[in-house]
Amino acid sequence: MSPLARLRRCSLLALLALPCVAAPSDAVAQKPGAGERERERRPSKRMAAPAPVYDFAAEAIDANLLNPDAASLGATPGGAQDIGYARDRAAAGEIPHPNTFTPEGLFSEHDLPVAAGSRCAQTLCVRGEAIEATLLAQPEVRYLAQLGFASGLDPKTFQRAPLNLVVIVDRSGSMSGQPLELVRKSLHEVVRRHLRPGDRIAIVGYHSNAHIVLPSTPADQRRQINAAIDQLVSEGATALEDGLKLGFQVARQSKRGFRGTTRVMLFTDERPNVGRTDAGSFMAMAEQAAREGIGMTTVGVSTHFGAELATKVSSVRGGNLFFFPDANEMTKKFEESFDTMVTELAYDLKLTVRPAPGVKIAGVYGIPGAALKWQGDAIELDVKTIFLSRKKGAIYLGFAPSGSANLPATPVAAGARVGHVALGYVDTSGHQVREGVNLTRAHGSAASLGLTRGRLLVDEITTLRKATELHHEANDQEGAYRLVHALAGQFRHLQDPTLAGERALVLNLEATLARLSGHAGEADPEVKLDRVSGLPPKPSAVIPASATRHNLPQRSGPRNPMPVRGPQRFDLDGLTP
Repeated sequence: MSPLARLRRCSLLALLALPCVAAPSDAVAQKPGAGERERERRPSKRMAAPAPVYDFAAEAIDANLLNPDAASLGATPGGAQDIGYARDRAAAGEIPHPNTFTPEGLFSEHDLPVAAGSRCAQTLCVRGEAIEATLLAQPEVRYLAQLGFASGLDPKTFQRAPLNLVVIVDRSGSMSGQPLELVRKSLHEVVRRHLRPGDRIAIVGYHSNAHIVLPSTPADQRRQINAAIDQLVSEGATALEDGLKLGFQVARQSKRGFRGTTRVMLFTDERPNVGRTDAGSFMAMAEQAAREGIGMTTVGVSTHFGAELATKVSSVRGGNLFFFPDANEMTKKFEESFDTMVTELAYDLKLTVRPAPGVKIAGVYGIPGAALKWQGDAIELDVKTIFLSRKKGAIYLGFAPSGSANLPATPVAAGARVGHVALGYVDTSGHQVREGVNLTRAHGSAASLGLTRGRLLVDEITTLRKATELHHEANDQEGAYRLVHALAGQFRHLQDPTLAGERALVLNLEATLARLSGHAGEADPEVKLDRVSGLPPKPSAVIPASATRHNLPQRSGPRNPMPVRGPQRFDLDGLTP
């Protein structure tokens, strides 16, 4: 079995901020009944830049591909650093804030391989399956599906294309000290470990004005390059647009005759003004460069730009953005993942999930809700550029019966589908690709590890978010305890060693909430078994009355959501309320 046979979950790019809205793709979604995967290859009206390839260190592509927010460190309120903080607080006897419990952060810590399908013969293939499931905080959910991506790229033969890199560095006074030292250190690391024969690098600096620190130079001229990096010292004010203008000019000149990928990489602690749209603005220059096949990576140094900026930057073809609030994160990222930051995999990706008759989509876990939009009863995800990523991740979907509340729901039989996923994108050769897969309900014993393990993790993250919300916002200690106590019943005797950290987290919170609600020292009540089946009651039977149902938003009038103003709040189902 090839390494790619073990497929991991994917999450859009660190889809950086993840909410990226791309231009509609020419890909046509297959009808839900179509069982065969198909590929449509026809020349794109707008040819992409030369195809970059990547020297895989991991065996598969992960879910962060689809989410620019998730891929950038600290880009979303859902990084792995948040779930780590929650564990520390719970171990100290505290109740973490609900915002520290995010699916993206939790899933990134676990290996969640999706069901293997047939061999993938193209850049990206979608995979998925479903199982019957019950969630404590969302009792309406009856089925849980997992989405993943495979790739036909061969890790033994592919490496990234030659790179023509133009570095633009903010040298203003605010970058003095650690920020600029961090940039110098990272660039020295790039020269030492990541630039290869055939690559080129140029450096542009700006403070009160912009200037060329190093003209485009072959990567093997390391002494000259490192000397130029050491000349980067802080002084003066900030002229970001001037620096960008000169940097893109150098990129265009050095791109001529270069057989490979050209990318500009901006280092700054200033939040770019993406609201301007005139020809000399940040966004206009990035968009014009993208039309010429020049990508752009924006690196926030010792600062946090926020998801809005990440969304805007990643909406430009070939654009991505990373925030590094501390030196350790930035150093680690450049050491481990520089190639993924500059390697474009696909463009104009559109992912559509359509429920089968009799069910509806009740939750999305692993992709922030702002990245999604409704199309009738289906949800869509549009991503301008997909980058390779080493980060782990997963995407899960909750499905609920869509019939009348007064009539019994018709169950989805094993082997039947709960939904259909259609995938379309433009590969780096400029060809349109489309494919689809049915989300069929697997027999419980035949479900993949990623789905069976994922069911517990989705139940954990939604329950803990609801319980901590009851604690912090409703002062309902009893309701919070009852939820976590029911969840602890599932984790208390788990044998899976990879979930030991989750078991500790749940039991720590159970103990704290037991103390706060007056249940400390109580023994577990005797479980009353059903006289007919001999089974204990379903977990949903213990959900407190104060816990809301978390159905998807009522949708009247236009199907697409209205523009969001101000800070966004996400419900347990992963979508905006």
